[in-house]
Amino acid sequence: MRLFVYEKHLTSNLLSIMKKIIFAFALLASIGFTGCSSDDDSSSSNCTTCSITLLDITTSTEYCDNGDGTVTATTEGESETVDLEGISFDAFIAQLGLIADCN
Repeated sequence: MRLFVYEKHLTSNLLSIMKKIIFAFALLASIGFTGCSSDDDSSSSNCTTCSITLLDITTSTEYCDNGDGTVTATTEGESETVDLEGISFDAFIAQLGLIADCN
């Protein structure tokens, strides 16, 4: 009888340890499969460079689509995020192309 109680206690402890190990692996797996929003971005960026010439001075600005309804405009190393207010990136560049040379 004493041996049976000991075996039951040992089996109970082993099951408890195995449950903890399985839980730890499940926790690590769930953390490993959790991604950041930046992971969803493709490696190729959707950027267009536009040049405006005014009084013989040419200024080039790179416009990059952030994919969230905003554009990052970079001129001479300075960046600013612009809200597109509901229009698409392509429509924004098309409108900008009326006054600038965009490629």
